[in-house]
Amino acid sequence: MRRVTLEVAADDAGRAAALLAGASGALVAADHREGARTAAVSVYLKESAAAKTMRRLRPLIAAHVRDGVLRRGALRETTVAAADWADEWKKYHGPLRLAHHLYVVPTWHTSFKAPSGSEVLTLDPGMAFGTGRHPTTQLAVRLMLERVRPGDVVVDAGCGSGVLALAAIVRGARSFAFDADAVAVRVALDNLSRNGVRAEAIVHANQIPKRFPLADLIVANIDAPALAGLAKSLAANLKRGAALISSGVTARNRLELLAAFALAGLRFCSEHRQGVWFAYVHEKP
Repeated sequence: MRRVTLEVAADDAGRAAALLAGASGALVAADHREGARTAAVSVYLKESAAAKTMRRLRPLIAAHVRDGVLRRGALRETTVAAADWADEWKKYHGPLRLAHHLYVVPTWHTSFKAPSGSEVLTLDPGMAFGTGRHPTTQLAVRLMLERVRPGDVVVDAGCGSGVLALAAIVRGARSFAFDADAVAVRVALDNLSRNGVRAEAIVHANQIPKRFPLADLIVANIDAPALAGLAKSLAANLKRGAALISSGVTARNRLELLAAFALAGLRFCSEHRQGVWFAYVHEKP
């Protein structure tokens, strides 16, 4: 078994994970310590698949660095004993307190007991940035839970593993979700089913589907260029007085994002930060 690892600047970790997942077709594990300047994302592959992935990645990384999508990208490959690779993967994913009275627990931690009165979300970790471990997800969940009310229509834009939609459902909301990645949609559906709940809709789409109702709350944990591109669509699908929570923003692109939201007619409410990552709350006047 081979481990292919891409090391990047900390605030490029999400883009690196997407790049590595796309090139390999495998699930991505992340090693990103709060306050560190770099992050490492890895996949575990058979010998033949690792060789193909390395050949695909080298020109892609070079192009991303040249175009400024990644500031750096160090690629390495190591051998992992076949009997040990599953444990190597699982060590990155233990039970996590995601928010007040809310825990995310990997499927294999069957003995975990949450404190009394807490909700537990059981997830099968795929890309690590959908499990709640990444600061952008933590920011988005905490800001969402401060505002969500039973019966609210909540739209999870770019749902990934579905953790945001799932957290909204357990707090009584009606969740709608979409993602441009068909694999993410399947993972989200599986994760909701595993927790015994259902969303109103989870669909494969590049923007909010027309059949979705106007939202009381939209939460979008995606990168700033994608957020900026969706700004008008997000604003158009909010009720008057409703809020948009955006996460996945870095210092180098925050001003462009804020300008895009202002042009879309959204009113700035607050800025929040965890490490190098920023999240925002806007409202539709």
